[in-house]
Amino acid sequence: MEDEFYASIKLVSGEEIICIMMVDDSNPDDPFLIIQDPITVSFDQKGIHTNVRVEPWLKTSTESVYFVRLSKVITMTELFDKEMISFYKDFLESREDYTDEDELDETKSTKDVSRKMGFLGSVQETKRNLEKIYKIDSKDLDNKDS
Repeated sequence: MEDEFYASIKLVSGEEIICIMMVDDSNPDDPFLIIQDPITVSFDQKGIHTNVRVEPWLKTSTESVYFVRLSKVITMTELFDKEMISFYKDFLESREDYTDEDELDETKSTKDVSRKMGFLGSVQETKRNLEKIYKIDSKDLDNKDS
């Protein structure tokens, strides 16, 4: 097994990912890549500005390590671009902060919710109030036309 490094990978599916990668060549016929915290990066040109969108590769998974067969890769290269590595690291840090806040907010919100926090009413009561606001008597409409 080789040392880990930042990598940019193009898969046969067309996806391009950035990750920390190691190669496991214990099976020389079809070695596999061990990829950690893979992300996708897309660029959007708006005039003279370039917006960079960084997203998790798999949005429905909370795992951080994945295995991909080398046969599913078109090309890969070690990533030396400091700006891309910085985007990658910043994204991972912000994701960790977001996850930590979610866990704190989830426990906090279940404890702090009370019936006094919002307006409680019935459907019938709300319907009567809306009818009062929007109901126009047909006699009023006839008098306006005259």
